[in-house]
Amino acid sequence: MKQSPTLFARGFCVVTALLPVCPMAAAERPAAAKIEPSSAVQTEAQRRAFVAWALSRPPVRLAAAGHRTRVLRVWSDAVKGEKGTSRRNLVLVRDYDAGVAREISALEGGTDVEIRELRGVPPSAEEIEEGMAIVRRDPALARLVANRTLRLIGGFHNRSTVADDPCAAEICLDFAFQKPAYAGPERYVIVNLTRGVVAHHDFRGARPGERPPRMTEAAP
Repeated sequence: MKQSPTLFARGFCVVTALLPVCPMAAAERPAAAKIEPSSAVQTEAQRRAFVAWALSRPPVRLAAAGHRTRVLRVWSDAVKGEKGTSRRNLVLVRDYDAGVAREISALEGGTDVEIRELRGVPPSAEEIEEGMAIVRRDPALARLVANRTLRLIGGFHNRSTVADDPCAAEICLDFAFQKPAYAGPERYVIVNLTRGVVAHHDFRGARPGERPPRMTEAAP
């Protein structure tokens, strides 16, 4: 069952687009933190440990319950505040069912997490590879895949502006079969990563003055 983002608000508030900000009197508001690059380098073990801890937090688990997710990036930075500089760990997680990416962060040694819900996050190399694999195994595109003069390129994250299009809410990537010598694309295709299928086998953009087309083709 899909979870509403408002469920995050139970028990605490986090400053993010996902939740309303906790109301505070002007005198109580802390000075804005200054973000600086961290000189500390996380080891693979530290990254794995933080990801496991962050994904186990109740608000994170509640938001992604039953959803397919993927870790896109793990890193750390330094937060300079009134009490000095602290290290902050962050992980960026794609939620394919919700159609968003969530940046989950926590201060080193802390117990609370902050969550930002982000749209339009570029795909990772792993996501592009997954999308290309979906294209290559689609029987309807076998002729193009077998044509050695064409090169499969792209993997750009795009979101449909048509309200009833699944690609308006789910994670869809644009690909193209490129002709030799950069002569242009032979065919554009759209892959829906949320569903793991080719959403459109012959996508064509709108001409000037036309409404944007659906990124998901009509069912036969």
